[in-house]
Amino acid sequence: MSTRVERLAVRRRLLQAECAVQRGEIGGIQSDLEAGAARADHVISVARRLTPLLLAAGVAAAVLIGPARLLGVARQGLALGLVASRASRLLR
Repeated sequence: MSTRVERLAVRRRLLQAECAVQRGEIGGIQSDLEAGAARADHVISVARRLTPLLLAAGVAAAVLIGPARLLGVARQGLALGLVASRASRLLR
């Protein structure tokens, strides 16, 4: 019976060591997730601060450039953005 108890004790120690390793891995993953969330929070806060400025700049551009030219520039920008998006997909 003592060999069974010894085997169970060894198994318990192995499982505890495995749990410690897994806790370490989870801690590393958690820190990576927290860093990514912090970056996303920063981007969102910058976007919230800049949105009124970008809106005002767009209105000012529409008034200064004129709606027809502004639509032409927007159309060209959209086309260029689509080409860049497709090119980046092809390069992956």
